[in-house]
Amino acid sequence: MKGGWLGKFRRERRVLVRVRRAAWRLEQAERERLWALVAARAAGLYVRATAEAAGLSPTRVHQLTRDADLDALDVVLGELRAAGWPTPEDPDGSGDEGELSGRASIAERLVDEVGWIWQCADWIDHLDRDSCPPAANLRPEGDFPDRANVVVDSARVSAILRRIALDVDELARAWNVDDLAGARVGDDPRAERRRRLAEPDLEYAEFTRRKNLPLQSTRQGEAAWDAYRSERHRRGETDEDPYTAYSPFRPRRA
Repeated sequence: MKGGWLGKFRRERRVLVRVRRAAWRLEQAERERLWALVAARAAGLYVRATAEAAGLSPTRVHQLTRDADLDALDVVLGELRAAGWPTPEDPDGSGDEGELSGRASIAERLVDEVGWIWQCADWIDHLDRDSCPPAANLRPEGDFPDRANVVVDSARVSAILRRIALDVDELARAWNVDDLAGARVGDDPRAERRRRLAEPDLEYAEFTRRKNLPLQSTRQGEAAWDAYRSERHRRGETDEDPYTAYSPFRPRRA
């Protein structure tokens, strides 16, 4: 009887510790959100756009940010960062710069993959409720204003989830980032962005088949090759001018 009471006491204590930890994390997350809202206000962003991103009403954003001190919040969050608070923010950088930076630890890479899983969940919700599929940009944010949008259908979401599963499996087996092979972040942010979106590099035969391009003459072949090179340039696969680069349908210039 005594052992049963002691076991119950220990279980309750563990649950209460978990509740206190969750309450602390919620408090810090709310502080993080407030900092982000105030930073958005200081950067001159429209309140309506900020409210939509935060899932709040514009009135609530006004209430939260009216008397908040960005510098004071920055100091508090700096202390949280030093204590290992797992929500690094860089208001001066793009999401892709952080996402594709390579990360210094396995844990940080796993946090990145969690973000991609959430994105896939959002895409699935969109596909379920809307007949118009969402779009994804194959280029990283650093290439703005250049974009290469592709349709996100169920096949692409499945491919991305399989890519995540393979990368997470490798991350689970590795001791450090240097041990990674398939899950390693590439040096080229454009190529890495395409890999994470499960987008293979464009092949000439696949491009002509997809576009149903006629290739009965040299002139048609040259036009198809130029269109293929132009599409590769749009997607960020190459920086070469598509109309001056080498073409097998044009003689080399002396």
